[in-house]
Amino acid sequence: MSLDRILSESPRWMFLLILVYAPWAFGCTDLLTMGILNQFSAALVLLWLGGCVWRGSWPDLPWLPVTLLTLLLLQGWWMTWNAHSFHQYRTWTTVNRIWDNPLLPDWPGAIDRRHAHFSMLNLTALAAMFIFACDLMARPTWRKRVWVTMALTVASLAVGGIVMKLGGPESREWLWGKEVSKATTTFAAYRYHGNAASMLSLGWALAIGFAITAASQQRAAARFAGWMGAVLFVLFGLFLNTSRAGWGLAILLLGMLGVRFLMAWWRTARDGFNWKAGLVQGVLVITVFGTMVFVAMSDGWKEKLTRLNTASATLQERYPVEVYQDMAREVGWLGHGPDCFQMVMPLYMEVHGQQNKGFWRHAHNDYYEYLANWGRWGVVPWVVLVLGGLWLALRNHFALPVTWGSVQWTLGFCGCAAMIGILVHARWDFPLEKASILLYFLTLLADGWARHGEPQKANVPA
Repeated sequence: MSLDRILSESPRWMFLLILVYAPWAFGCTDLLTMGILNQFSAALVLLWLGGCVWRGSWPDLPWLPVTLLTLLLLQGWWMTWNAHSFHQYRTWTTVNRIWDNPLLPDWPGAIDRRHAHFSMLNLTALAAMFIFACDLMARPTWRKRVWVTMALTVASLAVGGIVMKLGGPESREWLWGKEVSKATTTFAAYRYHGNAASMLSLGWALAIGFAITAASQQRAAARFAGWMGAVLFVLFGLFLNTSRAGWGLAILLLGMLGVRFLMAWWRTARDGFNWKAGLVQGVLVITVFGTMVFVAMSDGWKEKLTRLNTASATLQERYPVEVYQDMAREVGWLGHGPDCFQMVMPLYMEVHGQQNKGFWRHAHNDYYEYLANWGRWGVVPWVVLVLGGLWLALRNHFALPVTWGSVQWTLGFCGCAAMIGILVHARWDFPLEKASILLYFLTLLADGWARHGEPQKANVPA
């Protein structure tokens, strides 16, 4: 293998390893695993740029997302550098704010220097990997490898979670310790079941896409069986997980994917369909899916259905929207600083008499939290970045001809469905605040930006 190829492919394989590492390293939700992720990102960028210098060629990156991320990084690091204070905890719900002598006290700055600093280190690392992914996802072969890696990693996460759930607290002690292992809200390497639900739903959409692709190809029975196994394991994990969001996301994604691909099938492939064989296969698939759902819901299924039906009322009781709205009305143009929501929220909790409901590190609503952290101006680049990439990915998918058996065509829509699922979940939880989920989300988002302006021959399905 030539040195040029080693230098060009080394960071690409490293990116795949990072995609495996992030979910299993406790979702990169603590400072240690997040710091390791940041170091991986730095090494990846050095390898990538070093290879570019050696070859004397630079990647053709889309200018708009790079510009948007540059603006966000400039704002975030400015707020961190000019931070006005830091905090010490007095009680679980009240914090003590200490003035930090900023160089420009009359200019905007973060309200907590330490939280903003840790957050910006992580965001800078994720931004670098997103820009790298914009280059990587423009290559159909590597795009497929990224999708496979994400789908199989989530499937392995589901298998691990299922084993630890069915094995009881004893099977979780090696990972979580004696006390945390007794909690019912852990799943695999995620301590909070809502974060696990987001990651599982994302992988489920991709696994379904690979199963559809294999089902459409001749002599791919073994591959179809393998991907159906992955689909069922992730589905079982979604329903075995105690998160109601996971159940809702499973239904939402099944609806989106079902409508899209059934409509495409009806227009293009129904005439040559073997109805007898299809009926038998359909009954078998429905039976297997129904059995998995029944098994997952069998333990206290009435209680679970009641919890699902009362989810909206429970969320309103625990996290009243009036508190968020008051905070949103008073937020400045640049916000309170990255990850500083947790330090401003106690003031509003106290005003609304919610101080007895614990310390809210996250808002259980990513949109309010991003608004609090980044402000009215800062949230605009986020909106353009996310909606622009999603729109470009959807436009690219619907512009391509329906090609059954094409990974590029099928997974293009499945990735969009996964992103939509995360954005829906962000209305009630905080998936976009967790590094591993945000990494996967940004990687799928990069696929949309990477295909913007591609020559038509690069879009030929494969």
